[in-house]
Amino acid sequence: MSPDTFRTGQPLAWTYHRGSADAPLTMPEAVSPPLPSREDPTAPWVPLPPGPELASPLSELVRDRVSCRDFLDQSISLPELATLLRIGYGSTGTTAGGPLYVVDRAVPSGGGLYPLEVSVLARSVDGLPAGVYHYVPLADGLERIRDHPVPASLVTRLFLGQRWAAEAAAIMVLSAVCARSLVKYGDRGYRYLLLEAGHVAQNLVLATTGLGLGAVTLGGFVDDELSVLLRLDAEAEIVLYGAAVGRPSPGDRTARRALGRLAGG
Repeated sequence: MSPDTFRTGQPLAWTYHRGSADAPLTMPEAVSPPLPSREDPTAPWVPLPPGPELASPLSELVRDRVSCRDFLDQSISLPELATLLRIGYGSTGTTAGGPLYVVDRAVPSGGGLYPLEVSVLARSVDGLPAGVYHYVPLADGLERIRDHPVPASLVTRLFLGQRWAAEAAAIMVLSAVCARSLVKYGDRGYRYLLLEAGHVAQNLVLATTGLGLGAVTLGGFVDDELSVLLRLDAEAEIVLYGAAVGRPSPGDRTARRALGRLAGG
């Protein structure tokens, strides 16, 4: 393989990669404190109940995790969803040291800025009406964005024909308020957004494994239309990643992967 395959084969990706290289650690125009989250105090509010704890050690969760594309037509519970959200991107406590007061979170974040937001497309969650929600970690609850079910056909189209997305009980979508990080790190901060989304997604899929649920991550979607559904300002907050969660069908790892569905089988 030619050493310049990346540069010549994917010039747009190469341009981004090189354009965000060698950036200063902190931009001189960096400001503090960071931009606030996008909470809406007028939105209907759903406090999250206590959720089940994970009993399995990390080594078992890593070993047993598998991408699930074959979900049962069964609901998950609101306490289960609460556990997933808290482990995915929740607040884990506070640390006080001298004049500093730090809210600890479930994943590392460049500069402690936590630019990500989590939305939930709830299809079948016991105790939560079907609709679209926004997770507010520091208040430990959900804001209702849309109070009607999202049609399965629309979900399938939004996620580029991945039918298993519409069959899951819920889809968690990660988005990033770009300025929250890029004001400090410039163009290189975009890399940090992607890294942080990966941290959150790994937490989510390991937590689903620990709860006996199934999950598959979703990197393919129609950006602009999904942004409209989530009521995002697409010029300020961008969709990065998703994870579909539900009750897995019986069977071994191969059956749950349902690889034939990738080829339309």
